[in-house]
Amino acid sequence: MNEVLTEGQRPVGDLVRDLVGDVENLLRSEVRLAKAELTEKTERAARAGGSLGGAAAAALLGGMCLVGTCVAALATAMAVWLAALIMGVLLAIAAGMLYARGRSILRNVRIAPEQTVETLKEDAEWMKHRIK
Repeated sequence: MNEVLTEGQRPVGDLVRDLVGDVENLLRSEVRLAKAELTEKTERAARAGGSLGGAAAAALLGGMCLVGTCVAALATAMAVWLAALIMGVLLAIAAGMLYARGRSILRNVRIAPEQTVETLKEDAEWMKHRIK
């Protein structure tokens, strides 16, 4: 069956081929966007992990270096066990503050590629209008 085309009209085959090409390009662009977005979010999460690791290392090293010195200094004015208890509490407070900082950074990291999801919705709308 031959189609009779008027001026300015294109064969259905050409339209379908163009539509498939457009959808293919659109999907490739969405994949690139998703990769870029996830890379950015992963890097932010890695920085937060580094902060938490730093908190743990600082708490351990600080505790090792200062506890002995401070306990000895406090022991000149009180019992050794009380001096050690005071230093332990102070170090636990410092570690808790560092932990809370790292945790708050992690709370702000959104793993889902939000921009990609939004553009996929827009692309679906565009395709609906294009098909009509």
